[in-house]
Amino acid sequence: MSFKDASTRYMDVFGEEAMVLRPVGVKLIPKGKRIPEGAKAAEQGMPWCEAVRIAAMKDEAVVITKDNVGCPAAGIALGLVDQYQNEPLSGKRKYTDLMEEPASPADFTNGRVYACKDSGNMQFALFGSDDTGRYETLGAALRAVSRMTAIQPAIMGAAVAYPADMLAISPDVVILAVTPKQALLAIQGYNFRAGNRFEMSTIGIRGVCADLTALPFLEQKLNGSFFCLGARALAGWGGNLLGLGMPFAIFQQMVTGMEKSAESFPYKAYPK
Repeated sequence: MSFKDASTRYMDVFGEEAMVLRPVGVKLIPKGKRIPEGAKAAEQGMPWCEAVRIAAMKDEAVVITKDNVGCPAAGIALGLVDQYQNEPLSGKRKYTDLMEEPASPADFTNGRVYACKDSGNMQFALFGSDDTGRYETLGAALRAVSRMTAIQPAIMGAAVAYPADMLAISPDVVILAVTPKQALLAIQGYNFRAGNRFEMSTIGIRGVCADLTALPFLEQKLNGSFFCLGARALAGWGGNLLGLGMPFAIFQQMVTGMEKSAESFPYKAYPK
C-alpha cells in the first residue's frame, strides 16, 4: 500500500460529508542526502508545526532546514540543530522574534527559555513582563525538557512535510490532524487487529516536532498530542483539532483496520 493509496483510503472511510484533513507525510533527510524533487523550501522563519499545517491544508511539500526553521526547539527535535549550540539562529525566526533577545538552542535545552522568570532571563519572555514562562521553576523546566524527544546529535539536513499526492516517496512518519470524533475512528482502526491500547505521551510543548515527529520516528510507535503553544498561537492550528503521529507501517495497519471494522464502528452514527 503506497502512501497515496493509504491516504485516499483513510479519507474514504470517513465519507464525503466529513471534513477530514489529509494525512501529512514526513521525510527526514540525513545530512548529505538529496531533498526530493518537487519539495520547496519554506519561507524564512517558518516553524515546523506551520509547515505540517500547510502540507495538510494546501498542495505543498514544504522543506524545513536549520537555515529557515522558525523555532529552535523544533530544530532540536528534528535533528537539524545542535541542542547545545550557544549562538542564536540568525535571521528571521518566528518563535524567537517574539523575544526581546533571541534565545540560543542551548538556552532552550538548559531550561532558561521555558523558566524565563525563575532563571532571571526575562529577555526570553514571549509575552512581556508578566510572562511566568512555561514552567514555574528552572527545575521543572529541566525535567520537562529532559523528556521531550529529540533526534540528537543533529544528523538531519532537512525535514519535509508533504501531502501524498505531491511526492512519490514513502514517509518515515505520518501525521494526522483530527477532531476527537475522527481520532476515535482512527484509534479503533489501530486497535482492531491486536487490541493494543493507545498510550499518549505529551506535555503541551513541542507538540508537532517532538510528540508527533521525533517520538514516532525514534520509538517506532503511535503517539498523540494536543498540539502546543507554538502550534496554536504561531502556526494556526484550530482549537478543535488534536494530532496523531506514527511510522508509515502503523498508518498502513490503521487504515486497514479502519476499513475492516467500518460496519462495527459506524462513523455516521456518532453524534456530531
